[in-house]
Amino acid sequence: MPPPLARWQGTFQFNTTGCNNKLIGARYFTIGNGTPLDENSHDTHTASTAAGNFVRGANVFGNANGTAAGIAPLAHIAIYKVCITPCSESDIVDVIDAAIDDGVDILSLSLGHLVGDFYSDNVAIGAFSAVERGIFVSASAGNRGPSLGTIENGAPWILTVGASTIDRRIRATVVLGNGKQLDCESTYRPSDFPSTLLPLVYGEFCLPTSLGNVDVRGRIVLCEVGGGIGRITKGHAVRNATSHVIPATHLSYADGLRFIAYLNLTSSPRATISFGGTIIGDDRAPAVAAYSARGPNLVSTGILKPDIIGPSCPHLSGIAALLKNAHPDWSSA
Repeated sequence: MPPPLARWQGTFQFNTTGCNNKLIGARYFTIGNGTPLDENSHDTHTASTAAGNFVRGANVFGNANGTAAGIAPLAHIAIYKVCITPCSESDIVDVIDAAIDDGVDILSLSLGHLVGDFYSDNVAIGAFSAVERGIFVSASAGNRGPSLGTIENGAPWILTVGASTIDRRIRATVVLGNGKQLDCESTYRPSDFPSTLLPLVYGEFCLPTSLGNVDVRGRIVLCEVGGGIGRITKGHAVRNATSHVIPATHLSYADGLRFIAYLNLTSSPRATISFGGTIIGDDRAPAVAAYSARGPNLVSTGILKPDIIGPSCPHLSGIAALLKNAHPDWSSA
């Protein structure tokens, strides 16, 4: 990687030993947290999606083995840590101001905030200042779907990006004792998970103390959220191949209801989970992800939002970086 341009003013707020020219800045703006380092993988995920370098032999539990790269793999990255929980709007404004002063070309905001009128929306105001200086701003539409009117970051000068599905699935199948099979997803690939039917336990929401009096050893636990050993979580949509570290999978809401009905109507309910592999060629993709926020834009109903369906905000940020490099004379519009 070449060094950053001479106009770059960014800095590091941690020990940079081992860093190269890929990462050219890392700062934190979070109250009560003194490090820009990632704590829950979200920052690494979004940054690498936008501009991660080429990595050979990348895989998730043996799935999708190959060379991974971001959309703009030769672009520089500067990290601005602004959110833990919750996001402070004043911190977000400070980040945007700092990024402008440092000299960024692209501002990628994979975050949400309370929606308000543009004149009182500090994120919209900060993004407007960035756009005035020729900086392209891309932001997430939010994850509060599928309800209508849930869009975030809907200012007209922001590229508001919804989430979409892709054409592959990491398949798992729940096989019930009555022979019915429920289609689901999981990245976990156990080599020794038993194919024999196991007893079932309904854990409701699987809160930390809810299974204290239940023996879950050698059983499959059905959870609304959370989980136990060999668990099935019943989410709104099946398209969620979470990287579990135990044998687990996700069911759609409809299949979750079928699962509960089987539990209630069977004296000795049993099931097993068959972990398949990557399936490519889903003819339903791309589609709007179930969790992706929807319009209309309640702040300004005359502005159609989201502008585009992703797959996500950092994908479009990476594309913007490629266009900025190929056409430096183009405006952020």
